[in-house]
Amino acid sequence: MTSPLHQLTMTYSPEQDRVMLRIGTKENTEYQLWMTRRFVRIMWRALIQIMERDPNLAKDWVPEDRVTEDRVPKDQVPKDQVPKDQVPKDQVPEVKDAIMAMQHQESVQNSDFSQKHAKGNVNLMANTGALLVIGGQVKPVNEDRTRINLKTDKGTGIEFFLNKKLLHALCHMIIKSAQRAQWDLDLAVGDPNVMVPADAAQIH
Repeated sequence: MTSPLHQLTMTYSPEQDRVMLRIGTKENTEYQLWMTRRFVRIMWRALIQIMERDPNLAKDWVPEDRVTEDRVPKDQVPKDQVPKDQVPKDQVPEVKDAIMAMQHQESVQNSDFSQKHAKGNVNLMANTGALLVIGGQVKPVNEDRTRINLKTDKGTGIEFFLNKKLLHALCHMIIKSAQRAQWDLDLAVGDPNVMVPADAAQIH
């Protein structure tokens, strides 16, 4: 895909028991892709791994301004008197999950899901129909950019890039579509107890 991304839409088809991902570009062209339950489950793991690598997760829960170096006399706290077990490692994932959930909630609430998918786009799949996604790659480009490359059953590769906001939006659409499909995938970004009230299946 050479044209920049303009719009993503995701809908569930009960007849196909698949999710259709429509990718609109700024050149008014459109890709239509079928995604199965199995592929959504695999892709979800990759998307979450990208979010977990965000270096800002650690920065957000470590209050660096609480203790300055010049206030800690190094010679008064022997290393053997600092109990390592007072900050259990098993609590760190819980904190990160909570932060991921808050970041996701904030991003979704600041996204525009109100606009319907653009009409009049040139459907690049008109001759073949929507293509079935059978594989792909999700890789970070930098801290704010993720590359997604989807491989179809016809050998076509569809590549597009998402910033953090669009990555969260895509995850939100996947969650909502899987819920409508009743796929019982139990998808959540971070702590599932932090809920996002928005109900949408497209991002503009």
